[in-house]
Amino acid sequence: MQTAGVPMVLFAAGAYRLALEARFVTGMADTPTAHRRVEASALLFQAPCSAPPVYWLTLSDAQGVWQLGVHQPVTLRSLAASELYPLPPLLLARRIHPALCGIAFEPPESRLLLDASKLWMHTHQGPA
Repeated sequence: MQTAGVPMVLFAAGAYRLALEARFVTGMADTPTAHRRVEASALLFQAPCSAPPVYWLTLSDAQGVWQLGVHQPVTLRSLAASELYPLPPLLLARRIHPALCGIAFEPPESRLLLDASKLWMHTHQGPA
């Protein structure tokens, strides 16, 4: 029996492998076009940008369109529901950013899952 998959956009930010549900990504470009934009490592981990983003994922929220700068590879792939796990309570309590919501185990590695609705931090001001 085959398990249902969840379409995800997979990408890298610094040394981290990340994923968010594809239904929240409305586009991808190689140059930023939105006024609100931020590089993923800076947004999620308060880390300096090690290199300029290769791609800009377009998302939207109640304030409008914004872009998330990410590094390659960027792929669209369905992850099996059986590979997706919520963060354990201790990690959930100590997470750096509220969008970090789970882990996908893709042997031999893992990937951090993001909740797209909680990505933009309203305390972040201006372009990256």
